[in-house]
Amino acid sequence: MPRPSVGKLLQVVAIGHGVIGAVQYRDTLAGMVRGGLVATVPERGDRAAAFWFMTAAPALWMGGRLLRSAEEHGDLAAQRATGATLLAVGALGAAAMPKGGFPALAGLGGVLLRRAWRPALGAQQLRDAAPAVRAWRERAANDTEELTDTFGEDIA
Repeated sequence: MPRPSVGKLLQVVAIGHGVIGAVQYRDTLAGMVRGGLVATVPERGDRAAAFWFMTAAPALWMGGRLLRSAEEHGDLAAQRATGATLLAVGALGAAAMPKGGFPALAGLGGVLLRRAWRPALGAQQLRDAAPAVRAWRERAANDTEELTDTFGEDIA
């Protein structure tokens, strides 16, 4: 059974975050819409909390989509960076707000880091690469013979 994509799981978290925010802040969001939405968010208060809670959902979804691309293309560096970020934000967020959803981010970050630190090549990939490595060695041996013929033993 294939492992689930951490990027897809992060997108699920994003959708859940948006749904929870829409329900939890429905009255506040409705008041913002009734107020015309433009310039309805102060720096502090319920409206600010609702705004920042809701803006996290599309940012999480986008991060999940970019992570899916990194997973599909084997970009381990991007996966490690994302995993470390999710783990750090999740751990700090869980410490500051234990009843929030931050443990989910920490968990996804941990899984992603574990996967991204796997060996770069698996056994099947090494077997698949063997013919190319043998051909490269043969070409290198031929190059050595040619250099020896041209410049003598000392150069090769």
